[in-house]
Amino acid sequence: MSTPMSLIASGTFVSNGKPRTIELPKAPNYFILRNRSRWGTSPGSGTPLIIESFWYTGFSDLECKNLYEDNAAAVTAGSTTTAGFKLVDLSNQTVGAPVAITAITAATAAVASTATTPAETDIVRVYGTTGMLQIGGMDFTVGTVVDGVSFELAYMAAAGFAAAATAGTYRVIPRQYYQPTNYYITGISQAASAVITVSVAHNYLVGDKIRVAVPTAFGMTEINGLLATVTAVGTSTITVDVDSTGFTAFAFPTSAVAGAGVTFPHVTPVGEVSSKLTSAMDNTGYYGMYCGLNTVGANSQTMDWLAFSRDYTF
Repeated sequence: MSTPMSLIASGTFVSNGKPRTIELPKAPNYFILRNRSRWGTSPGSGTPLIIESFWYTGFSDLECKNLYEDNAAAVTAGSTTTAGFKLVDLSNQTVGAPVAITAITAATAAVASTATTPAETDIVRVYGTTGMLQIGGMDFTVGTVVDGVSFELAYMAAAGFAAAATAGTYRVIPRQYYQPTNYYITGISQAASAVITVSVAHNYLVGDKIRVAVPTAFGMTEINGLLATVTAVGTSTITVDVDSTGFTAFAFPTSAVAGAGVTFPHVTPVGEVSSKLTSAMDNTGYYGMYCGLNTVGANSQTMDWLAFSRDYTF
């Protein structure tokens, strides 16, 4: 007996050549992504290009099946187990298995080397960092990924660290789907309106009230404990109404100091201005489909997607 499928959502986007996550109303069982710009056109080289990718329930993370079109408009089939699709379930609070890191660069952004890479935009917790104890136990949003080779700690400027890490471990951790939430600080500018950089892409809004905590080991103790109002936001930055021009510079301690035990600097949401009610505690969890580099097409190409779910009502 066959099980019918129902279309639960569909849409179109123009690719920027980078992975993206498409939010869905429920968990899909079948997902298709088609490259409308490439369909029926010559790829202009000897390398066949992907015109369609699809995913079924039961596929492993980042696996997908692909259809390719070559210069003669011949269609061939293939598959990949890297940079494909990954089901996103923000109600799933399972921590990923530990994965070995062989090095982390003292660079901006820091780059972790590993044979098993996470997906771009995943949140990972890095720990056991030999030679770079300053970040051991901190969470990071994953930036650019080179499959099976390395991934960026997107918002970690480690260029000023004395040494790179020579080993470590990471786990993919659940996203914080309640907002707003606490975030670790990786940088604070000395400016008329201080700009705070956090280690994970945040969900703060203009008008939120936050409390800033900066332990002595990280410098800029003048800002420690201050209540601030968010005046502007970026993906990983929070501009606040604090003049830090004359404050001591923010800086990570040495690995030796961190190894003796430190508390990470962080921001905590404590309220919002009375003229708005947009940042009340909210469950922002959702299902979604992460689309990796082997699916999304090149820059400026139009992509159509369809998500289906099994219908068990007969």
